Amino acid sequence: MNSKHLMIGDPCPPLINGKLRIYSMRFCPYAQRALLIAAAKKIPYDVVNINLRTKPEFIFEKNPGGKVPTLELAGDDEGCLYESLIVCDYMDDVYPCGASAGDGSCVDRLTAKSPLQKAKDRILIERFNAVTTLDNQALMLPPESSDAEIKELLQNLVDSLKPFEYELGMRGTRFFGGNEKPGMVDYMIWPWFERLPAHALLWGSNFDFQQAKSCLQQLNAWEEEMIKDPAVKESYLSPEVHHTYRLGKKRGSQDYDLLLHSKD
Repeated sequence: MNSKHLMIGDPCPPLINGKLRIYSMRFCPYAQRALLIAAAKKIPYDVVNINLRTKPEFIFEKNPGGKVPTLELAGDDEGCLYESLIVCDYMDDVYPCGASAGDGSCVDRLTAKSPLQKAKDRILIERFNAVTTLDNQALMLPPESSDAEIKELLQNLVDSLKPFEYELGMRGTRFFGGNEKPGMVDYMIWPWFERLPAHALLWGSNFDFQQAKSCLQQLNAWEEEMIKDPAVKESYLSPEVHHTYRLGKKRGSQDYDLLLHSKD
């Protein structure tokens, strides 16, 4: 998962028999969605990380847009799949019981059994686009932004989360997917909750996301439960690590192999 990000001229590693191939980028929240579902479903997989600034030629053979996540099956003649929600739905459908884990365990579907509830959950995931948009706006705020501008964006971000606070309260469960374990909605929105606290490291007290969302009691309790989840732990990175990567991205010099360099 923390392997070198491949670049122009690098060959594509051979597929591993019996394993899904996920083309990813270690700091991409959309790619993390796929990693979360593969981990939650106990699906054997391997990861090939892609440098998104100098993309290797082979990624365009898998995905015309050269984006991540892209999913490829060993020996699959049907090609590859891409777009995070499509990839995640596919894994949930094809591995309905986690049987590929080979350990006798059974992982139920992460999407709701009721077609109506599944549709409502997808609407909720789509509504989360408002949060991802504000997160990106916060990341790309110019350095000369005023305190008032920063605080206004922070308030807009908290406001965009209130529908999710309300929905979780209405469901009366620990997770959007129920009381026992996270479901598809939980995993699709988690990557941004992992990254949002990093804004305070860039903007200081003017963008203290953790303090600003103290009014969101349901989501705060949900976040504490999510961070204990084994699938989340498998790909989790601290706010400090996300801040270091995002600061580089803001400057146009992101270090995709940051985790490898930090070991040197």
